[in-house]
Amino acid sequence: MINKENVIEIIETNKDYLQQVQVYVDKTQEIGIAFRYSPIEAIKNFLARNANLIMFPSDDLQYGGLVTYKNGRYFIHINTNQPKTYENFIWAHEFYHFHFEADKIKASHIRTFADGSSPNENERIANLFASELLINSSVLKAIFAEVRETYAGDKLENQVIRLIQTFKLPYKCLVIKLAQDGLITLDEAVDIIDYDYRNHLPSDFDNSILTPSRSVQFASLSELLNDPVVKENLRASDYQSINTTYYSHMNHLGGLRDKEKE
Repeated sequence: MINKENVIEIIETNKDYLQQVQVYVDKTQEIGIAFRYSPIEAIKNFLARNANLIMFPSDDLQYGGLVTYKNGRYFIHINTNQPKTYENFIWAHEFYHFHFEADKIKASHIRTFADGSSPNENERIANLFASELLINSSVLKAIFAEVRETYAGDKLENQVIRLIQTFKLPYKCLVIKLAQDGLITLDEAVDIIDYDYRNHLPSDFDNSILTPSRSVQFASLSELLNDPVVKENLRASDYQSINTTYYSHMNHLGGLRDKEKE
């Protein structure tokens, strides 16, 4: 988890990877103009066309998503039980793994299990890619300047909260990007990174973006649940929860179909 103890190390490490990641961002934006102006929707459409996409709410709230390969197909699971802000971030994170590490995933050289723990190098790069693709530095600088002028009397952390509505991304992601771009200091990032922002939302804040979508798309889920890589990476209790809910849902749908036949 990102907190005041490790946020400086994360920001400094990001700087080491930034030039490499910018190459990936540029290549992604070359796929089509939508990746520049509406990247989250572009990613969803791209993954739906090119992989077996599974959207399913998981009870493990530290789990964001997974990319794996089995029987000639890539499977991508997005946990839709996360706040929409975090789900948006995970879409870009998993896109990076699928689009730029497909051969390694196919050969099982890497694992792409995205959770809230301290990330390895592959996960750090995927996180940085998501941030750089989804947050344009020039746009961030302009909007943050407007927020600081309009809400000059607010604390810095409350000004950052205002950015969540614009970018629809997690609070801590925005804090790190602001510090990385030099718009706030490292000391300021440390001071505000653990702020309990959910209990200090402005009265006009759109709370819907902090709620989970709980969207469900079952394509090929039964096959994915039998993948040993998935079983290895998911917690046993969470795997069982997904498995039980899936088959319960399918039985329910079967019952509805039987009623329709009657």
